[in-house]
Amino acid sequence: MALAEFISGMGLTESVLDKVLSKRGTRITKKISAVTLMQRAINNTEAYLTRTNHDYTPNEALSNLWNDAFASMISIDKDLAWKLNDKSRFWSNPQRWIQNDGAMELIPSLNELDEKCEQLLVELDKRK
Repeated sequence: MALAEFISGMGLTESVLDKVLSKRGTRITKKISAVTLMQRAINNTEAYLTRTNHDYTPNEALSNLWNDAFASMISIDKDLAWKLNDKSRFWSNPQRWIQNDGAMELIPSLNELDEKCEQLLVELDKRK
C-alpha cells in the first residue's frame, strides 16, 4: 500500500471516528436537555398544584412546559415523549380529560414521571 493511500485511509478513519464520538456526545447532551425539561415541567406542575390546592384549570404555561419536554424527548424515547405530549394536552383543558371516562388513565402521574427522570439520570451517570 502506498503511503498516500495509508494516510488518506487514516484521515477517513479519523473523520468517521470524530463523527461517531461527536454524535455520541450530542446524544448525551440531548438526553440531558430532555431530562432537564421534563424535570422542570414536573417541578412547576407540583408547585402549581401545591400553591392552588390542586386546582385543575387550564394552564397555558404548564401546557407549554410539557410540550417543550415532549419535543426534546421525542428523539430520545418516543413512548415517554407521547406521555409528555398527553400531559401537555391535559393542561390545555383538564376538565375535558377529567370528565372523559378512561382518559385520565392515559395521563402519567407526576410520581411516575419523576421516577422515569431518576432512571434516566442514573443511565446518564453510568456513561460518565
